[in-house]
Amino acid sequence: MNDKVEEKEVYENSKKIMASYGTSQFFGQWITGPFSFYVFFFFKQEIGLNVILAMTAMIIYAAWNAVNDPLMGYLMERFHMKWEKRWGKRFPWIMIGAIPWLFSYLLIYMVPLEWDPIADPSANWPVFTWYVLTTILFDTLFTLWNVSVTAIYPDKFRGLNERRTAGGIGTLIGIMGIVFSSIIPPLFINEGVPRTYRTAAWIGIGLGIIIFLFMIPGIFEDKKTRARYEERRIKLEGREHEKFLNTARRVITDRRFMVKTIYFFGYQAAVALLAASAQFMVIFVIGGTTPDISIFMAAMLIGALGSVPLWLYFSKKVNNNKKMSLVAGFAMVITFLPMFFAVGYVFYFIALLLFGIGLGGQWFMDPPAMGDVLDDLALRTGKREEAIYYGYQTFFIRFGEAFKVIIIAIVHIMVGFPEGVATYQELVNEVGAENLFLPLLGIRIHAALIPAILVLITIFIFWKWYDLTPDKVEANRIKLKELGI
Repeated sequence: MNDKVEEKEVYENSKKIMASYGTSQFFGQWITGPFSFYVFFFFKQEIGLNVILAMTAMIIYAAWNAVNDPLMGYLMERFHMKWEKRWGKRFPWIMIGAIPWLFSYLLIYMVPLEWDPIADPSANWPVFTWYVLTTILFDTLFTLWNVSVTAIYPDKFRGLNERRTAGGIGTLIGIMGIVFSSIIPPLFINEGVPRTYRTAAWIGIGLGIIIFLFMIPGIFEDKKTRARYEERRIKLEGREHEKFLNTARRVITDRRFMVKTIYFFGYQAAVALLAASAQFMVIFVIGGTTPDISIFMAAMLIGALGSVPLWLYFSKKVNNNKKMSLVAGFAMVITFLPMFFAVGYVFYFIALLLFGIGLGGQWFMDPPAMGDVLDDLALRTGKREEAIYYGYQTFFIRFGEAFKVIIIAIVHIMVGFPEGVATYQELVNEVGAENLFLPLLGIRIHAALIPAILVLITIFIFWKWYDLTPDKVEANRIKLKELGI
């Protein structure tokens, strides 16, 4: 009975507000999903960019992340704008960054199609330059709004059960974002016709603006949240700000934060690799076309959405975020493996259906587990700096984009997978029917085997060195409440 009373006391936000906040996950996945699925395939297979240059472009993109995300988080915590009292600390930055970010995605595909690296190798360099500059702009605008959105979470949702409920709702909505971003854009894409990628991007912009409107109530900082920010600002007024490099050193040497971040990177990079491999898998291994991706992603939606109520139930019953995070990780590893052996539509459909269960668990468990880490950091440092920590976490997430391309590029070089080949028949014509085994094996390796190994390694790291037990989490929560942090 007492538990129920406590749960009601910590719920400061309605389910509608939680759902609206969760829409931010849908909004993010609506564009980052297609970015992961199609951008590398577009430049390498459709445009014909040299594989080494395509890989290098993403390494540069990741290097920009190394500065962009942590620096953005640092600046947002260190500098206060005049609009904060009226409009909030995070909300204006979200409004400034989100809509331009949608249009920056379209800009990536606006590379002049007369630049043809296959016919004229000198065209590799202007295509490469376009790839680098547009993806850097895309990431900068993404960081501007995403770091602000994620930093709102631990302040807006204060109680443990409220965070779990908000996390569960956000997981359901976010997974729907992943799958809808996998279902709708492919309907407008025809492999071998580069202009169709622009059409899909325009659809993304139009629906993205509508989705953004739904998320506004959830990301708006209410009076209580703004009051907390103002109270912290006054407390820190006059204090000397920590330098950026000192902050970086403190963040990356914090064991609990880094162990949680490495685990998060593991599953995010694995999913990014799966997403980037999907078009290769469907076209060259399964024998389908790009629009068929929507069918297979629907299977993942069914598995993920069907599993979230179970993850919510068991997380409250077990009351151990570390243990449930590990269970979700193992579920993901196990469900990666059937994809390695997939042949035909039915097999691949079932494999993705099962994979949705593990994905649902990882999505569900990440926000409450990260909330535990941020609470622990706030208690140890005496201040909340969510934007800084989410900035560094976002760096590792986005580095997964470079990781996936490096893996695919290395595998393709090893198995001799050619550039400028966008259909199965083109692949047959290029390498010969008798030489298909190795290129197709390479796709299976980067689509399923390597992601499974990556997640397994990060599971071990998380199990071995993450030490926030339920008792520590509860003790931290009580102390934070007493200190008013």
